[in-house]
Order: sequence, then C-alpha cells, then structure tokens
Amino acid sequence: MCKSINLKRLSYKSIFIFISLLFVFGCNNNDVIEIRDDHKSTETCISLVSEFLSTFDIVKDVITSEQIFNPEHLSVLPVYAEIVYEDTTFTDGDGMDILIKFGELGSTPHGLLCRDNKYRSGSILLSLDQDYFLNNSTLKITLSAEDPFYSGNGEDMTQLIGGMNFQRLGTDHVNVKCNEFKLVNSYADMSMNTDLDIIEIKSNSSINSSDHICVGGNIELSDGNESAIFTIISPLQKQSDYDCLRFISNGQIRVDKSSTISEIVVDFDPHQDLGCDQLISITTNGKRIFTHY
Repeated sequence: MCKSINLKRLSYKSIFIFISLLFVFGCNNNDVIEIRDDHKSTETCISLVSEFLSTFDIVKDVITSEQIFNPEHLSVLPVYAEIVYEDTTFTDGDGMDILIKFGELGSTPHGLLCRDNKYRSGSILLSLDQDYFLNNSTLKITLSAEDPFYSGNGEDMTQLIGGMNFQRLGTDHVNVKCNEFKLVNSYADMSMNTDLDIIEIKSNSSINSSDHICVGGNIELSDGNESAIFTIISPLQKQSDYDCLRFISNGQIRVDKSSTISEIVVDFDPHQDLGCDQLISITTNGKRIFTHY
C-alpha cells in the first residue's frame, strides 16, 4: 500500500517536472510575446480623434451655410461667437479669409457652449482659395498658439494647434490632410498626421433628417515615446442632428501600436443601434471590453 502511494507521488512529481521543463525550454526567439494593453492609451487616442473630427463639424457649418454672411442662421455656431471677414471676395486672386472667434477659455465651464453641446474657445482661421463647393477648391484651417483654440465638454478641454488642409474632390467628397498637428490636454500631448476622406451623405427625407458624414482613411498619433496608426476598416459615421453630432455613432478602427504586437480593434457601435453616446468596445487578441472615450 505504501509502495503504491509512493509510486503515485513519484508519478505526479514527474509530470510536474515535465510540464515545468516545457515552459522553460519550450519557447524560442521566434515565439510571439504578447504585451498586455490596459486600453487607457487607446481610449485617450480615440478621444483626441473625436475632438479633431468635431472641429470639422464647426468649420463645415460655417463654410457650407447658404447664409454665410448671416451668422444667426448658422446651426452649430453659438450666438455669441464672432465672425470676422478679413477678406470677403475671391476676385482679388488671394482667396477669402474668415476668422471665427469663440472668446476666452474663462472659468468652468470653459468657453462657449455650441449647439452640438460641445464647448469651444479661442479662434479658428479659415482660408478659402475659391468657392468651397467647386471641385479642387482648397480650405486651409489654421489654429495658432497665439490665440489658442480649445474644444471639449467644458471641464476637460483639448487644445488643437496647427493646420488642416481640405481639398474638395467631388460634390460630396473632401480629403483632409494634416502634418504634425498638435493636441494637448491634461492627460495627453500628441502630434497627429492624417489622410482622411470624408463623404457627405444627404437625406432624401424632408421630415426626418438623417444627413451624416462617413470618414475613411488613416490617422497616426505619437507622444514621442509611443506611436499608433489608426486604420479605419469600417467608415466612421457621424449624424448631423444636434444630439448626435459630437459622437461617432458607427464604424471600426484597427489600432497598430509601436509598443505591442497585439491585434486591437475599436468598435463605435458595439450594440449595433447607432447610439448617440461615447460607448465603444475594444477587442484585443479576441478579448472584448466595453468602455467610454
């Protein structure tokens, strides 16, 4: 009986040693090593991408308005924002310049509340070489450090610094490029490069407007230590109504980080309900979590 017990113990011990040796010697330099991702940096980057796209919303509101010289008819721009026309004609050959002024950052809530429920402060300079609706027209947006532009929820505000270049490629198609564009807030200081295509889709219904934009392309973000390339694998969709405009309601992004070889995909509509919220899912190597950006 004792001999049988001892043999069992020896057998268990041998199995344990064998498994341990597999862990120690069973790996080589060609094996994949997964670096764990806590999702925080992904959430931060998604938040910055959202702020970048929201700046397009306010600019598009001004440029595409049929009442461009009547600010009270604009939809997103707040009543107390000031529009300064520094150059009002294309006939002089140097285009048109429009300065949008949101005022000082001030105390909490910071900036002016816009009709898309985002707060903004500082100024945006728009420079058009010709009518925005003409093919090949170019719109340059300048956000200077001298009169800093901020966007956010009134408490957490992000400063955007640099230039965006918009080129109209078709009736409803705009390409957006920027290089070394800066986004700075209390938890991030990043540079951004973009090559995006924005398609504007108009609703055929006069009762329930479902106008929206779809965004495709690539975004690169870097903080000097880590970089990430965001490839839009399913177009990002933004609705035009006030309640939804500040959110990305649909679409998927693949995230390739320099610090990890993990496969990361962000889904902006995890419940497939086109929800107007900041709910997203992040799937890393097949493991999915729900969070907010």
